[in-house]
Amino acid sequence: MNKLTTFSAIFFSALLISCSTPQKQEQQLSSIEVASTNKTSAPKHVHRHRKLPNGTLSLDIVNYDNKLHLLTGTHQNGEKALWYQYSSNQGIDWSTPVNINSTTHIDANLSPGNPARLAVQRNNIVVIWASRVEGAPHNAGPMQAVRSSDNGKSWQKSPIPADWTAGSHAFFAMDGNDVRISAVWLDSRNGHSSVNGSQGMRYSQSTDGGQSWSTNQTLDNITCACCWNTAKFDAKNNLYVLYRDNEPTDMALGMVNPDQQWQRLSTVGAFDWDFPGCPHIGGGLAFQNNDQLVHSVVGSGHEKHLGVHYLRSNNHGKNWSQPIQLGDETAVHADVAAHKDGRVVAVWDMLTEDGLSIFYAKSKNNGKQWSSPVRLSKAGMRATHPRIISNNSGFLALWVESADGKHQQTAMKQL
Repeated sequence: MNKLTTFSAIFFSALLISCSTPQKQEQQLSSIEVASTNKTSAPKHVHRHRKLPNGTLSLDIVNYDNKLHLLTGTHQNGEKALWYQYSSNQGIDWSTPVNINSTTHIDANLSPGNPARLAVQRNNIVVIWASRVEGAPHNAGPMQAVRSSDNGKSWQKSPIPADWTAGSHAFFAMDGNDVRISAVWLDSRNGHSSVNGSQGMRYSQSTDGGQSWSTNQTLDNITCACCWNTAKFDAKNNLYVLYRDNEPTDMALGMVNPDQQWQRLSTVGAFDWDFPGCPHIGGGLAFQNNDQLVHSVVGSGHEKHLGVHYLRSNNHGKNWSQPIQLGDETAVHADVAAHKDGRVVAVWDMLTEDGLSIFYAKSKNNGKQWSSPVRLSKAGMRATHPRIISNNSGFLALWVESADGKHQQTAMKQL
């Protein structure tokens, strides 16, 4: 199997477990096959109307003030729901799931690569997700939002971060601290650009726990149209945003400072990958040593740099080390977390005889050297889109997996 064929196979393996992918994403997955094999039409075996599996469709998790907050999107026999849980003991035990909506079913587009997101500010929790509007282009609609002001016990519909609702929003990233909640997302409010497969990345903030949102800013008007974004605050209230740029299709890092000024800082992994389709690959971001040391994992489809790569920055994300490849060229979706004691853990999915499976590697010296990859997911399971989060005792990894493609479940592992 050559590298281009391998690149194509990765995404169709992911599609098998991410059956909740909306029509737009399925069409974009088809374009990857086209671009990778120089064909002029989509392959006949692409399923454009797959039946949704039951079980977990999306995951998000944050650590706020030593408390883990988990948001799970599920599907059960035609009904979708979003559930909130928390853990006060590092993920060993979890609270009883709370349905954050007043009705059992929500019309939502949920998938591991386009999940609902949550953020926490003191006692306030905000959740946003992509709505599904039947008959709209790709059945995609504006974002929806709910909030809780009592630590997740009760939930109410709330204003959305976006001040433009004439089209769809997707690929959200959020983070919160004691001062504010910030959100970024992709939309096409400025119309189609001259660059194929692009959207604009927008930003808004709330200082009152999601009761109101600031006027939207455009951080970058030409980004990849369908790659997930990552947003995280440092200790000085700077919001760092990791996203996939366009022309070339490499990952970029930018920062919104406390005065709400945006600055694009760097390219994270300058592979010079110029891809005309939608790769659906984001990355992970973590801070260490009073935020001066920044860790990142990024995926690339460049023929000479296929797979997942780790990079570190010693100057707040302005410059980066040479990339270290994690796993082999079939690795695709990845995340990273760091502990104050110098440990760093990266997780990713990679092709095995079962399809995509979850692997991890550890560093004991701030990312300078890495252990050999170790498989996390069990044999016989197709598993994808892992997340990793640090806590007081170490790390918690979680992902979505399926044995038969008909039912997906959440898997967790303490590391």
